[in-house]
Amino acid sequence: MELKATSVLLLVCVTTIIILTSTEVDAIACCLKITPSKMIPKRMLVSVSKHQIQDKSGRCDIDAVILFIKRKRHCTDHAVLDRLKRLKKHRSIKG
Repeated sequence: MELKATSVLLLVCVTTIIILTSTEVDAIACCLKITPSKMIPKRMLVSVSKHQIQDKSGRCDIDAVILFIKRKRHCTDHAVLDRLKRLKKHRSIKG
């Protein structure tokens, strides 16, 4: 009986740690402020490896586009998507 109670207690502790850790990571993943897209230089936009849309109707408080540039996250507004599209189109025409 004592082993069963210890096992249940251990399971509850591990579950609590997992929940707290995952919540903390999710909170860190949200953009808290954004840089206006017009302030991001073209040379940085060329280096974007991927982007992600953050929606305020989800778990985050603001709408944003997260740009991944050289393993760093840069939060900006949705207008950057038009700039990225034009840049990609321009680069595909060049070659």
